Amino acid sequence: MDTVTDQICLAIRQRILQGDFNGGDFLKEQAIADELGASTPPVHDALARLAGDGWVEIIPYRGARVIEWTREDSHEVFELRALLEAYAARRAAVRIRATQLTRLRAVVDQEWTLLRRPEPPHDALSDLNLEFHQTILAAAGSRRLQRSLETVLHGAISARSTYGLTRPVMENALDEHARIVDALAHADGERAGELMQVHILSVARGQPEQPG
Repeated sequence: MDTVTDQICLAIRQRILQGDFNGGDFLKEQAIADELGASTPPVHDALARLAGDGWVEIIPYRGARVIEWTREDSHEVFELRALLEAYAARRAAVRIRATQLTRLRAVVDQEWTLLRRPEPPHDALSDLNLEFHQTILAAAGSRRLQRSLETVLHGAISARSTYGLTRPVMENALDEHARIVDALAHADGERAGELMQVHILSVARGQPEQPG
């Protein structure tokens, strides 16, 4: 069962994604506590967790400020991911374990189950998408690559990169996930790398317009 802190984190994340809290806004603990009907300690803990996840930054003596996210940020993230994750997929194709392939297939099945709902839950889909890409990165077996990608696969960046995608774009993305898994299962590194690059760039093209 989710704790009060978990619930507050989710509520604040949703407000940021929906644009209720904009980049540069300071989040006041008491105001959030009053709005959510909570006490300030779990709000304080939630903001600290969100800072660790890249959603806000803690400014001494001023509080938590929402981190800016612009169109340029989004484009840069996708360009970096297309290059690095294609390489990760090529490496993973000849190193991936059976247990990792099984998990990737399960993740894709779970993604489809959620996407078929009338109102797909963005947070759950974002978490599964992140797990999909992190599993392939782990299978690549490169610490240097892991360090290079850990920033652009960060929770907040991943969530913001997938928020607002239309259902057709998301359906196409899941089809691409399945094809990537198939290439990995056949140890076809070149195809896995090509599919990964196409996948990331196609999601980038499906991004909604953002200010900035």
